Amino acid sequence: MSGALAGMGPQGAALALLLLGHVLADFALQTDRMVAHKHRWGPLLAHGLVVTLVHLLVLAPMLTVSVAGLVLAIGLTHVLVDGVKARLGDPAEASLGLFAGDQLVHVLVLLVVWTQIPSQAWTGSPVVQALDGLPFQAWSLLATGSLYVSAFVFAGHGGNAIVQGLLPRRAMASIDAPDTNEDLGAGGTIGMLERWIVLVLAFAGQWEAIVLVVGAKSLARFEELKSRPFAEYFLVGTLASVLVAVLLALLVQQLA
Repeated sequence: MSGALAGMGPQGAALALLLLGHVLADFALQTDRMVAHKHRWGPLLAHGLVVTLVHLLVLAPMLTVSVAGLVLAIGLTHVLVDGVKARLGDPAEASLGLFAGDQLVHVLVLLVVWTQIPSQAWTGSPVVQALDGLPFQAWSLLATGSLYVSAFVFAGHGGNAIVQGLLPRRAMASIDAPDTNEDLGAGGTIGMLERWIVLVLAFAGQWEAIVLVVGAKSLARFEELKSRPFAEYFLVGTLASVLVAVLLALLVQQLA
């Protein structure tokens, strides 16, 4: 554990926990209804409440009154950003630029909040006091664990959003027939599993085995790859999916 955040102890754990809270609330715990109806106050505020509660939960080891106030600011800002996003584009459309911009703003907010967390949060919080303090190593482990969990959560749900945004529209339109809709819908689940497998292999240092994953997937779709539109759809989706997982693995290895 010599990565950038793990090596910072409680300060690094604070940022890792903020990132974990974000990916859990924005991806794992955000329902399709919330995504589709964020132009309405009900689903938008419900999502903001989830964001707030999840951050309060993950930041429990360093939760003080001042940190709770910062979490409330995260929730309110999240509602504002998502409200603007909902009015800039149709949630049903896979806009990679809108997705990237939205996530960038959220991460910047987390970075600002991180700089405002007082040092008393990891010395005087009720949890730390109940445990008679936490050693540097414990904070480092917390940071490392949070980063790994965040990577898997984002790879699963955020990865789908990135891949869908990169898929060629012409190829998708060509194969969007009633008898293929169910198969294409399963592609998101297959891609999610694919990215998780790649992450596991990358974290284990088995980079060469990633080629086998791509090869096995290609063999399973060999006959369908004879169709040029499907081949474009398949190749772009697969390469984008693997690239997302590889970049996530490299980032986590640097931070954890």
